[in-house]
Amino acid sequence: MKIPIKYQIFERVIAMGDVSAQALQETMTGWNRINEILLLGVREDDLRRMVILELMGPKRTSIINRLLGRLSKFERARLKQKIARL
Repeated sequence: MKIPIKYQIFERVIAMGDVSAQALQETMTGWNRINEILLLGVREDDLRRMVILELMGPKRTSIINRLLGRLSKFERARLKQKIARL
């Protein structure tokens, strides 16, 4: 799946295959379904892909905010690891 450049909002370019796009789109039907996936555990790259899919689709701000909140947890964990090494 080719992601238009205007949706590449993250620092590095996110690539998405057709199969992964289809699988993620099936989970993006509503917050309850997305929350089930998040509770099971999701990778940081998949969260970024979900944000991009949401931006390319209905642009539900509440879902985008929640996904970005999950992404911030990964960033916070990385920063805490760096601090612990000081």
